[in-house]
Amino acid sequence: MLTSDEPHANVLFEFRGADIILRSHDSHNFRVLKSYIVNSSPVLDELIRSRRSLDSLDNTREEKSLPVVQLPESGAILHSLLTFIFPVTPLLPSTTENTMELLSVAQKYQMVSILAHIRGTLARQNPPPIQQETALHVYSLAQKYGLHHEALQAARDIFKYPMNIEDKFDVVQGAALYELWNYYEKFRAILKPDLTEFRRSSRTLTDLDCVELSSSQIPRWLDNYIASIGNAPNLFDLIEFHAILARHVNDESQDLRCECSSIPSKTIREFWEVLASVVHGCFEKVNVFDVAGLFSLLKSF
Repeated sequence: MLTSDEPHANVLFEFRGADIILRSHDSHNFRVLKSYIVNSSPVLDELIRSRRSLDSLDNTREEKSLPVVQLPESGAILHSLLTFIFPVTPLLPSTTENTMELLSVAQKYQMVSILAHIRGTLARQNPPPIQQETALHVYSLAQKYGLHHEALQAARDIFKYPMNIEDKFDVVQGAALYELWNYYEKFRAILKPDLTEFRRSSRTLTDLDCVELSSSQIPRWLDNYIASIGNAPNLFDLIEFHAILARHVNDESQDLRCECSSIPSKTIREFWEVLASVVHGCFEKVNVFDVAGLFSLLKSF
């Protein structure tokens, strides 16, 4: 891939029949077909129509001069972006920060389908972060580039771990960290009552005999586990659930009244799917009511 340290070149994207040149801020020229550009971006369409940024550039082959559109992006980012616009193999940047910049450029130019294409390629090639520090880094970059979708997805990944705000200052600074914590608190404020309602109304696992049942007629250990997620969302984890179930079964192994050791896997799977819908639904509620204000505040900082 072209980087800012590589020598200038005019052949990175040179289509036969090209009728326009896109020029990066570091003077890389991309000879392309205008129809692809205007069909992918209403912003660039308007820019080209206005002709305020168009000049003529004579090439060394003495061909007919082409109009030039000067763009503020680097040659490396434009090259990657064009691979998602034209019928060639899409090429993602090699670093997370450059990938976030690529997404922000597609967003700036209102390339809705291209943005979806980039995100789809990214999802296939890059698994979700497995370390909290990685998710925090992605969150910080998403805030920097104004990428709502990526910031919210990173927040979900971050919430899979205990939230100790003191430990986050080395990765996320200032207003972004404050808003992350604010989002976390709002999420918990919605999650707690929704989980309480789930415990009251859910009919999953209500037919299970156990040593002690809650008022909702589900095993007390399960009721306590669901309630604990409201205080610590990182406990919403299938491995954590099975660990708590195993401890309960071990503690009550001598009591014949307890049937928790023989819960069918299908029943557990159905219970987890319903619980997951409650938790994920709370993310959506925070998104609807708070995201617009959250990012406006970040921009003001």
